[in-house]
Amino acid sequence: MSNLLDYSGEFDPQLKLQDFSKDALIRLLVAASKLYTGVDPLWVAAMRKKFGDRVAFDYDKEIWQTGTLNEVRRVAKALNITGNDVAAVFKYFQFSPGFGVLFDIDWDLKDRNHGIMTVTRCNGVIWWERTKEHALQKFTCEEIERPMFQRIAEYFNPSMKATALKLPPRKSEDDIACRWEFKVG
Repeated sequence: MSNLLDYSGEFDPQLKLQDFSKDALIRLLVAASKLYTGVDPLWVAAMRKKFGDRVAFDYDKEIWQTGTLNEVRRVAKALNITGNDVAAVFKYFQFSPGFGVLFDIDWDLKDRNHGIMTVTRCNGVIWWERTKEHALQKFTCEEIERPMFQRIAEYFNPSMKATALKLPPRKSEDDIACRWEFKVG
């Protein structure tokens, strides 16, 4: 039994991930990515309710700062992403379970030491706009993503800089979510 489209049949105690089709594995990865990123807002909401915004935001920041490099190492190892240039960073972001798997992104690799990443659709931004969670949006973009993207850049090259060129809020629903520049040197 290989190339299964789903697991709608009988239970098979010998079944492995390798037995599923590429499409089934992609659906599983996207589902896992949504679960992975979906836990954070639930956790933050519970912490905000119990301890207030500042404490919740401080702990969330600490968790993401601690966990970021573990995620980068695991994804880079799983996909054999090597190199110390912007292309290596873009490869990581493309398949990060907390980022590229879930968002629509345009890539502009100008050369190996310079590139622009534009997030055209971000579920977080859409959610923040719908719920009017402006404090959480500002916190996430400014205090979580900005330092996290810098840490990711430095993982691949200590002299690489990650600069936010545009962050939310958006001017309209047609506007991009955010834009980042990665540059070595």
